[in-house]
Amino acid sequence: MPILHFSQGLVYAAQPLADEAKVSDVKLEKSASSAEYSSAAKQRLMTKLGKLAFFSANFSQKILTEQGELLQQGTGKLAISKPNLVYWQTVTPDETLIVSDGNTLWFYDPFIEQASAYSLAKSIHNTPILLLISDDATLWQQYTVVQESNIAQQPDAEPQTNKPLAERFIVTPKNKNSQIKQLTISFTTVDSQGEKTEQLSEFSFQDATGQISQISLSQFNSTDKPDASLFSFSLPQGVRLEDQR
Repeated sequence: MPILHFSQGLVYAAQPLADEAKVSDVKLEKSASSAEYSSAAKQRLMTKLGKLAFFSANFSQKILTEQGELLQQGTGKLAISKPNLVYWQTVTPDETLIVSDGNTLWFYDPFIEQASAYSLAKSIHNTPILLLISDDATLWQQYTVVQESNIAQQPDAEPQTNKPLAERFIVTPKNKNSQIKQLTISFTTVDSQGEKTEQLSEFSFQDATGQISQISLSQFNSTDKPDASLFSFSLPQGVRLEDQR
């Protein structure tokens, strides 16, 4: 089972477990109604993602059962460039590759010498994680959004040693039959030498079976545009193709 896997053309992931997000203070923004609250949170998340025209990062990922039992963990590299370009390479425990060239979503497993191709247009409407790469505002009509503002710091920490300020957005499909039940996107504001910068630090999701996937990013880079060659996939010689387009 690859670290980021497909089922009927969907990319799976999940929300963090409660005991892995311990913070000293969690404040939920309030509004006159839940609908207004979701709309405001959604707009704020869309604005944040809209500022990320491209980025690259290393990642570590854990896959867990709903009860928190660790099933698998791995590491790899990720690059995104809007609109609709993705490069996801899992390095450990097994090498796999996911590439979106803007039209086709490719999944390549060199161990079994097989590649699968999915229509990006069909996948993106059913896969919340692909909201990271799309600027299509109509997609957001299919989801509700809740925002949490977390101040993570040690109780006895001095102000200058406080941990980074974080914001978490919980994205839930309106379709109750969605195979992805919840997507969580987290941003961290880092104060470096008096200059504050915001980074996408984590995203996670939970599928209909309860399986949870947590992805933590490191070496986040939104300054240097990823090389265009990353988002091109050519079927290697001798590799079987499962074409689901």
